[in-house]
Amino acid sequence: MKDENLSSKYKWCTLVLVITMTVLLIRLWDLQIMRGSEMRKLSEQNRIRVKKIVAPRGIIYDRTGKVLADTRPSFNIYLTPEDIRDFSQTVDGLARLLTCDREEIIEKMKAASGMPPSFPIKIKSDIPMDEVARVEAHRVYIPGVSIQIEPKRNYPYGASFAHVIGYVSEISDEELKNKKKYKDYSPGDYIGKYGLERSYENDLRGVDGEKRVEVDAIGREVRTLDVVDPIPGHSLHLNLDLELQLSADKALEVRKGAAVALNPKTGGVLVLASRPGFDPNLFASGISKKEWQKIALDKAHPLQNRAIQGGYPPGSTFKILTAMQALELGVINERTTFTCGGGFAYGNRVFKCWKKGGHGTTSVHRAIVESCDVFFYNVGLKLGVDRIHEFGTAVGLGRVTGIDLPNEQKGLLPSTEWKKKRYNQPWYEGETVSVAIGQGAVWLTPVQLAQLSSFVANDGKNFKPQIVNRIVSTEGKVVKTFEPVVNADVKFKTGVLKIVKDGMRGVVNEPGGTAGASRLQNVLMCGKTGTAQAGSDKVKLGDHAWFIAYAPAEDASIAMAILVEHGLHGSSAAAPIAKGITETLFKVKTVIKEAKADENR
Repeated sequence: MKDENLSSKYKWCTLVLVITMTVLLIRLWDLQIMRGSEMRKLSEQNRIRVKKIVAPRGIIYDRTGKVLADTRPSFNIYLTPEDIRDFSQTVDGLARLLTCDREEIIEKMKAASGMPPSFPIKIKSDIPMDEVARVEAHRVYIPGVSIQIEPKRNYPYGASFAHVIGYVSEISDEELKNKKKYKDYSPGDYIGKYGLERSYENDLRGVDGEKRVEVDAIGREVRTLDVVDPIPGHSLHLNLDLELQLSADKALEVRKGAAVALNPKTGGVLVLASRPGFDPNLFASGISKKEWQKIALDKAHPLQNRAIQGGYPPGSTFKILTAMQALELGVINERTTFTCGGGFAYGNRVFKCWKKGGHGTTSVHRAIVESCDVFFYNVGLKLGVDRIHEFGTAVGLGRVTGIDLPNEQKGLLPSTEWKKKRYNQPWYEGETVSVAIGQGAVWLTPVQLAQLSSFVANDGKNFKPQIVNRIVSTEGKVVKTFEPVVNADVKFKTGVLKIVKDGMRGVVNEPGGTAGASRLQNVLMCGKTGTAQAGSDKVKLGDHAWFIAYAPAEDASIAMAILVEHGLHGSSAAAPIAKGITETLFKVKTVIKEAKADENR
């Protein structure tokens, strides 16, 4: 009986053993033969990692070859979910070492939840060396954490070029959802968000490379298997001039305003400055929420590019346009005069001239030189708002210039049709009186007024403002050159432009000229000052100060528009900035005048 029980147990054990071996053999067959290639691939993935090598962005140069934006090495922290052994231990430990919030790390991981578990998630960029040392010393206790050295955008001149060059920042979740536009981007990638960095993102970005490495059980690199080198982005060679830009930026300093300077023969942008500014390096390094809120909520609006987005009444600089159109149409001529007694009565209102005692009997030349309001009140009524609108549009005002920066504003040149469409009201001639001197419903941007100055300097022709001159590959091959593009080309009757030009020359170089204090030695600068009312009857703010100019008087090589918000007088606030830019360009001295020029215009 006992032998039979033992025999029965032996049979059952043998049967179980046979079944187990059979199942194991079948499973081995499935894994080794049927799914061998798949299992081999998974095994390789556990052992071999493909790491992205970020391509350096293209360098940005000024017109003389000076570097305005380049790259520098940066230490960045990555976390690979697949290598995490204890989630809390790794996340909490990393948060302590990096002195950041645990939630920030978790948010970064959530943003990359759609990526494979072997995808390294960028947790923090551009960490200081003390944090690098701490993380490296504790890596054995925080599996899944790695440190990578990558190129980081660097802006040597900080805020001085912030509004024109712009900045790069980490791509947002919303942008990543746009698979059509950003299909080649991953969480943690940096992208141009503003200025030229945004406009020329595809040229500057380059092509990322990759490195295949073998890793150990906690994700540390054991050896490199192969490397595909990245291809750096193309370089941008600009029309901007470093010295001229710094001159304008320093002159603006803590004031709100903008300065634009163009080459009137090509439209090349020599200067584009806007203040207040911001440090673009903050964004390139991974701006914190606190830093972002400080900039975004600043009432001075440092992120606004006033040169192309700021809309202001042009004030007396607009008289140049009114004069050109009136002379061209024969509404006035060189000998036409109007008497200024300090005011102009129209209807039940008196429109004042800036000079309380008046300018007396005034011709168009003296009206430009001394900026007589009453003269242009009369001229504006004779022209009518629609003819002012028509000519201003032909010059390029009230529409975007096409400058190679995003979000340019087009300004406004009112007309009877505009008011009817906008307010369903008729236009009144009293409104034309204000428009004729650059007040009322008209508002323009500094870059548009630089276009007006360029138009006069270049005898009735101006070009699309272009910041980039050419795009060059890393091998030195010119990928694209930006040729001049005509924006406006108007033919005038003989003598019309000479009258206006002589008037602008007198503004700076004749006795009584409103910008006489900005006269230069050896270089004749021509200009027009402007003071534009700001605020309303209820809210009194200091007037905006304008100055448009070009130099030299004959064969001009620079045309400018300067704005100082609430600067009060164009002669004292804006004209000296144009003078400084011209001095820098031509290396000349100013003429020291005994009498101070009148600062009312």
